[in-house]
Amino acid sequence: MVLRLKRFSLVDRLAALWGHVAQGLGLKKGGRRIGGIDLHRLYWIESPHMAMAGASCQTMESQSEKEVDSADYWLVRGEALIQQESLAEANHCFERALGCDPQDAYALTYKGYCQYKLGHYEAALACLRQAALLSPRHREIDIIRALCLCALHKFEEALSYFTKALRYGLESPVLWNNKGFCLSRLGRQREASTAFKIALSKCGDESLAILCNAATVLVEIGASNQALRYFDRALQIDEKDHVLLNNVAFCLETLGHHEQALLCYEKALLIDPDNLSYLYNQGLCLLRQQRWDRAFECLKKVVGHDPGNGIAWCGLAAAYLARGCADEALDCYNKALVPAG
Repeated sequence: MVLRLKRFSLVDRLAALWGHVAQGLGLKKGGRRIGGIDLHRLYWIESPHMAMAGASCQTMESQSEKEVDSADYWLVRGEALIQQESLAEANHCFERALGCDPQDAYALTYKGYCQYKLGHYEAALACLRQAALLSPRHREIDIIRALCLCALHKFEEALSYFTKALRYGLESPVLWNNKGFCLSRLGRQREASTAFKIALSKCGDESLAILCNAATVLVEIGASNQALRYFDRALQIDEKDHVLLNNVAFCLETLGHHEQALLCYEKALLIDPDNLSYLYNQGLCLLRQQRWDRAFECLKKVVGHDPGNGIAWCGLAAAYLARGCADEALDCYNKALVPAG
């Protein structure tokens, strides 16, 4: 239901509307950000190379009929198919292996991995729970469980499994990165920052993903100058990564470098023009600089695809007011007050 407000003078409207927009933008009178808005996103790395996946991929030729009807045969065949990214076929092989030996922990783990990669997270967890009962010290099981739980946004549980794997000596930059990812998603940004820094210390070569994650959480805890140094290192690896460019732009905004931020948003949108998050971020940046016409264009596109975005509607209201269109501004403000969904 659209709320209708009583009439105010244009000055009153402008004050009320901009106060609402400023609150959503995280601004105060001095123009500095005081609130955290999740305008960027983290990378994460799916999984370290599974130790068991290093098993030799034997050829299937000249196998006896007895060998073909064994769990080992189907395990080796499934491993080879995983290496080829033929996951559905590999999954079938592990089912055949389990038909020969339902208590084979490796077959259950591999089947769980295939289910995870195929996007069947609950089915994967069911396999992995069985595998863990049969082989409780098999740490790769914990890693795959954590990956499934991340995909299901169960970050607290995922964190416990990543931590358990690290405690048992499976240290790698990937695992530390993924632990940091979970910590960040749980709002524990300082702990996440430490995890990402450990991940970077264990990298043989610079990792764009981990550099970007380390920088992103530094922005969250207010260390934007330090974050920018990490972002600069990441840009040297790939200056055309659109997620990175968006995050760099956000960081530049927190430092008051709006012109540079706009350039980064524009570059990100050139690479991924349909990304509403980047368009929204660019629109808010333009609002802060009072570039009303350009901000209007950006935010109009955003609400066209995401009519539940209240802050974008408030931004449009501010842009309409700057153009002298009071009635249109009030209409946008009303739409901002409509509950999403």
